Amino acid sequence: MNRKLAAISALFLLPLAACPSDDTPSDEEVGDTGTETAEDTATTEDESSSSADTSTDDTSTSEDMDTTDTSDDDPLPECGDGSVDPSEECDDGNDVDTDECTNVCTLNICGDGILLEGVEACDDGNMDDGDGCAADCSLEACGDGILQANEECDDGNDIDTDECTSASRAGSARHDRAGGRRGCDDGNMDDNDGCSMTCTIESCGDGIQQAMEECDDANMIDGDECTNLCTLAVCGDTIIQEGVEQCDDGNDIDGDECTNQCTNAVCGDMIVQEGVEDCDDGNSVDTDACVSCSLAVCGDGFVNMDGLEQCDDGNAINDDACLDSCLLNTCGDGFVNVGVEECDDANMVNNDGCTNACTLAGCGDGILQQGEECDDNNAMAGDGCSQMCNWEFRYIFATSTTHNGNLGGLAGADAICNARAQAGNLPGTYLAWLSTNQGNPLGRFTLSNVPYVWPGTQTKVADNWVDLGNGSLDTAIARTELGTASVNTAVTCGGSVRTVWTGTNSFGQSTGSTCNNFTSASNAVSGTVGRTTATDATWTQCGTATCNLTTAIYCVQQ
Repeated sequence: MNRKLAAISALFLLPLAACPSDDTPSDEEVGDTGTETAEDTATTEDESSSSADTSTDDTSTSEDMDTTDTSDDDPLPECGDGSVDPSEECDDGNDVDTDECTNVCTLNICGDGILLEGVEACDDGNMDDGDGCAADCSLEACGDGILQANEECDDGNDIDTDECTSASRAGSARHDRAGGRRGCDDGNMDDNDGCSMTCTIESCGDGIQQAMEECDDANMIDGDECTNLCTLAVCGDTIIQEGVEQCDDGNDIDGDECTNQCTNAVCGDMIVQEGVEDCDDGNSVDTDACVSCSLAVCGDGFVNMDGLEQCDDGNAINDDACLDSCLLNTCGDGFVNVGVEECDDANMVNNDGCTNACTLAGCGDGILQQGEECDDNNAMAGDGCSQMCNWEFRYIFATSTTHNGNLGGLAGADAICNARAQAGNLPGTYLAWLSTNQGNPLGRFTLSNVPYVWPGTQTKVADNWVDLGNGSLDTAIARTELGTASVNTAVTCGGSVRTVWTGTNSFGQSTGSTCNNFTSASNAVSGTVGRTTATDATWTQCGTATCNLTTAIYCVQQ
């Protein structure tokens, strides 16, 4: 803006300095003088020159003029004030030189040396082509149709295979000396690179191995070592190589009729042929998991020795030595092996009619079956177990061990009795002669119709259950499970220290005094005791004792 003002001011000051009059001109004269001076500057050069000697006076006059208000209210025209004056092509009111109006208020046009941003790519101040910036102010480039100094040609396209390349080089090298097209031209005189030195395209079968060829035997025989595609013959190329391959199906499926080794698939080649073979283990062994390329199965008549089969008789019969599961027929498998087993109930229960030896159960086999009271493995009478496997007598004894009133209830006391019977090597099972709220002898005992006897000497105590409970014994129960005399205890009753816990009267019923169902060892609780030396009713109900004391118990065989 200041540059524009200074330029305009200079134009106006020139005629004022050359004016010969010292008088202050009027507003109209100033305006006219300014206009005339601007237009007639060339015609007043002599006058300006001749007045050079009067510079002192002129200077004084100029100073006087500068201090004189000659504009009244109208400002002098300025470039950049936004108002287009007669001497201006444009005035956009700014000092930006690269827009459509320059800083000297002329239109920004191509060739003025000023770049018009957004419109011109270049502006070199001339209208010449071929110097890098075209006459339309666009950058010159190969392919624009304008031949530059550094270009041999420019045909206005980017086709590289015509006479002018895309690098603006003349393409005469692409033509042979006769002017005709050649098969190729790779810019060198080398063979074996696809384009020969004679500019002919090298191809498979010409006997020259190119970089892209694996071989070139100059023939069209497809079944030799070099195929007609100039590739080395390999298995899988769909070409059967004579004398080398049996087949070639061109795939990598190993389980079809042609293997990946280009051999015909056969059983034993260790390759499972799909739809034909179940397996192929590469051997002729029929006792493994693969038999003649079929999976070994039970019933095929071949014993799989891999631990899967114990036998294989080739049938589905289960009453012979080999089951249809190819397991040996054994006792307990539920299948009767005819001629070997009498029965087979598929369990290990020995007393259910079929023994664990798969023989039919019978009295005298030593195995107590349901319905048998005993079975002493013989058919002799008088040994305690009859020929019908019924007891000929039952043992009754007082334990050789003593206990306080906490016997563990009936279950605990019964366990003591059976443990003592085993210690005395006595047969059968035993229950304690005790009464609690959970049961009593009358309700839970086998009411025997055979005598009760001592262990060892088999001395009779009572003829049967009725005789045992009538209040009068044949002999006192004065023997232990070991056949020895009943023991002395900490409890005295009726003058005897050979006592037992009972809680029971002679009829086999509770007396009501039971050491809290024989689960207490407290001295504040008591229980009924009996004498092992008595034959009257005191054998079971002699008196009571505090439950902290220890004494024996009676055990009766069932």
